[in-house]
Amino acid sequence: MAKRSKKKNPDVLSNQQREIMRRNQALDLEKGKWDKKLNITVAVVVAVIVISYLLLPLLSMNFTGSLSEFLGDLVTEDETMSIGVDMSTFDFLFAMTKGYSNSIEYIAKANADSNDLSSEIIYNAFLTKVTQEDINMLDRAYIFAFVLCILLLVAIALFVAVTVIKRSKKQDGILFLASVIIFSVIAILQWLFFVAVGIASAGRGQIQPHIGSYLLLAGAVTLCAVYGIYRSKVKKLEAQRAPIENNQNYKDKEIKEEN
Repeated sequence: MAKRSKKKNPDVLSNQQREIMRRNQALDLEKGKWDKKLNITVAVVVAVIVISYLLLPLLSMNFTGSLSEFLGDLVTEDETMSIGVDMSTFDFLFAMTKGYSNSIEYIAKANADSNDLSSEIIYNAFLTKVTQEDINMLDRAYIFAFVLCILLLVAIALFVAVTVIKRSKKQDGILFLASVIIFSVIAILQWLFFVAVGIASAGRGQIQPHIGSYLLLAGAVTLCAVYGIYRSKVKKLEAQRAPIENNQNYKDKEIKEEN
């Protein structure tokens, strides 16, 4: 009498397959938590970037000295004179459209009407204290900062666009990594550049990065750190995933048993 084999439903998962599936689901939940953390970080960084670029000053300049230093015998009572100028991204982008002949004229007249007599006096006073080499240095620094602001705008636009496309699908990949690197490099570079300008101008005036520059730097460093941790964690989680055996194997086993 032929022995009848007990056939199994090929669509029914084995205990081992169910265990693998449960473990993979737990790994997916863990990855989801890290996705959420990265998304929150990216959202905060994007907000900080936009506010810093559109609203906040990137560079602070302050020049202090006595009136007699600047104006010589023209003053009867010596007092301290201080000129402060803060430059935002838009100041860098559009300062050349305001008709200033050089960076020193911008510094002297930026906070006053160009027709104001006092601003003209301040400008002429500055010219007695600086050399043409100083003026050329600040002009070159302005041009470089102008280019940096344009590159920063492009990097921010790329990063925001890629973030919207990729993170809405909980993806990252090469494009997202590239946008993070490009933005971070330029954000860090602008801060280092303003620090270098400040060091080069020591003794002539106090020039240093302002709040917008620091926030862009902080955003870049935070983004790199969190994204680096995210990639490390996700890579470990992916390595722990196990493939679920195809149920076709069970059909093959049944055929062997019947034979």
